[in-house]
Amino acid sequence: MPIVGVTGDVGAGKSALCGELAKCGAHVIDADSVARALWDDPEIRRKAEERWGKGFFDAPRKEMYAKIAAKIFGDDAEYDFASKLLHKKTMENILSQARSAGGVVVAEIPLLYEGGYEKLVDFVVYAACGFEKRVGRNAKRSWSAGEIERREAHLLPREEKIARADCLLVNDGSEEEWREKARSLWRKISEGELDKSEASC
Repeated sequence: MPIVGVTGDVGAGKSALCGELAKCGAHVIDADSVARALWDDPEIRRKAEERWGKGFFDAPRKEMYAKIAAKIFGDDAEYDFASKLLHKKTMENILSQARSAGGVVVAEIPLLYEGGYEKLVDFVVYAACGFEKRVGRNAKRSWSAGEIERREAHLLPREEKIARADCLLVNDGSEEEWREKARSLWRKISEGELDKSEASC
């Protein structure tokens, strides 16, 4: 079975898509969760504190992640530093999980192209969604239009990533319609019918 990489627009519904694929039977690996766990690695913390100050991580977990997000999403140099600090180990962890997993592996990797994870997967699905719809969908996460734009400022242009992906999946309907698109994608994956020559999946 191929390793299917899922990436896409910020707030487009990648996690919901992968959640439904997991219900269908896929072994889902969440790159964000893998990277987040690495902040507990003593060596990574040491290198980060050398730059950000001793005691930077002395905070409750939720507050700590908020501090990290504020630090890296507001400054290109800090974003590049954190990326270099985490990407290699994140990639190794994802590959290790994929190799030991049984059955179909789906890896949700928001920074798939930016981090060079493209080489780890056999097939890339790009989840796309209009900006206004994404703002509405992510209001419950307290993400404003400005927050989405702030996070996307560090990413490659979406047009470039869509062109590089093997398949485009558009989240332009209801939540149930998105789940059905996930189930349809699962049928193609499990039946070996993924086709790189198709524009959409």
